[in-house]
Amino acid sequence: MRYHSWYRIFFYIMKEKNSYTEILIKLERYCKYQDRCKSEIENKLKKLEATEKIKDSIISELSEKNYFDNMRFSCEYAIGKFRNNLWGRIKIRYNLKCKLIEKKVIDEALKKIPEDEYILTFNKMAMNEWTNRSQLDSTTRIRRFYKTLQSRGWEFDLIKNFLFKIRKDKF
Repeated sequence: MRYHSWYRIFFYIMKEKNSYTEILIKLERYCKYQDRCKSEIENKLKKLEATEKIKDSIISELSEKNYFDNMRFSCEYAIGKFRNNLWGRIKIRYNLKCKLIEKKVIDEALKKIPEDEYILTFNKMAMNEWTNRSQLDSTTRIRRFYKTLQSRGWEFDLIKNFLFKIRKDKF
C-alpha cells in the first residue's frame, strides 16, 4: 500500500513537470509567432488549463527571456492598426485598454505614430469617404460620414475641421 501511494505521488509530480515544459514550449512558439501582451499570454494559459503556480512561473520565465513586453507590443499594435486598418487613436487606445495595458504605456505607444502621417492618412481616408457618399442628401451624408469615421476611432475635432474645410471650399 505504501508503494502504491508513493508511486502515485511520483507520477503526479512527473506529470506536472511534463505539463510545465509542454506548456512553456507551446507558449514560446505562441510568442515567437507575433508580439504578445501579458493578458494574451494569461488567456492562453487559461485555455491550456494551467494551474496558478505554473501560470506564475511561466509568465515570469517568458518575461525574463524577453518573449513578451507590453511596451513593445503596444507600439507595434498601435502602428500596425493605424497603418493597416486605418484606425484612429481613440479606437487604438480603447483596444489596448481592453488588453489590460497600463495608461502610461498606451500614451507612449500612441506617441510613436508620426503626427504628419496621421493627419495625411486621415485626410486621405476622409476625402475617400466623403466622395463615396456623394449620391446622398447632405444631412444623411454628413451623419454617415461622422458615424463611419468615429467608428474607426478618429477624433471628433479632425472630422469637424475636415467638414468645415469641405463646406468652405464648396461655397
